[in-house]
Amino acid sequence: MNSQASEHRAIHEAPTETVSGRRLGRNGRRVLLAAHITLTCVWLGALLVTLLLVGMQLAQPVATWRPGLDRAVLLVHDTLVVNASYGFILTGLLFSLFTSWGAFRMWWILLKWVLLALLGLALPLWVAPHVSGMTAWSDALSGQVEGNAAYAAHVDAVLLATATQLIVLVGIVVLSVFKPWGPRPVRRAWPRGVSLVVASLMVLGLAGNLWLQEVQLEGLRQLPVAVVDVASRRDGSHEGRETQADFTYRVRVTVADGRIERVEVLANRDTHYGRLAALAADKLAGRSRNDVDAISGATTTSKGLMRAVADALQNAPLQQSAR
Repeated sequence: MNSQASEHRAIHEAPTETVSGRRLGRNGRRVLLAAHITLTCVWLGALLVTLLLVGMQLAQPVATWRPGLDRAVLLVHDTLVVNASYGFILTGLLFSLFTSWGAFRMWWILLKWVLLALLGLALPLWVAPHVSGMTAWSDALSGQVEGNAAYAAHVDAVLLATATQLIVLVGIVVLSVFKPWGPRPVRRAWPRGVSLVVASLMVLGLAGNLWLQEVQLEGLRQLPVAVVDVASRRDGSHEGRETQADFTYRVRVTVADGRIERVEVLANRDTHYGRLAALAADKLAGRSRNDVDAISGATTTSKGLMRAVADALQNAPLQQSAR
């Protein structure tokens, strides 16, 4: 019995060597573990809140509630799910570098990293496009989405993606608690330099994405859109443009009887978010002013299109009575 206990302890206790060559002290490990667990709870809680919000829409389909509920889902995803997942991956990486566990030494840790990698890829490639798509359609149609196939497809995908994340994340927690398998047979250890380079690239990737979302794109989202009184402009079609990040958005705005009759998008980014941003044309049609909010879920791109609309209206000839 004692030999079995000793063997079990030897398998799960940290060896003297770490990937980085440095080891966290006892208090450092406790702080790191506390942060890792807290981020897990935030991530799990955000997924449960997402299921609750989408479930409320399905159980009580009130059109006036839907845009607000969908924007809440988008907010939970962008602020809690994304940031908690990045923090979870980063703290896991620190465990691999500065404690005995490593990244591939144990079978259960290897599986944990495979699952984390899948979740990390799924967030931008699968989850985010459907969350933004659901929110954009709801916003553009003011919640009147009954019978809209695109909206329904996004809702179904958000439910599936959220449930999948929840199951995988619970599986990761179970692996971390029970540590079901012992060490892998190592035929050839990775050089320490290679491990540190890979870890550095991961950190740089996370930091770069954070900078893109919170600094660069946020600056574009905060750009003002000039509000124009359409009644002061001459009837006809007027073209406008807006250049952002080496791309020029172009639109044609048709004015009739003091209102925006239609907005045609002549040049737009050929991306998922670009196509969602084009829904801004529906929000502008029939209005006497261009003072509408950007499309939720495609704020950056729709802001570019709306500034192009403002440019078209500002440069349109004035009515003779408005001179």
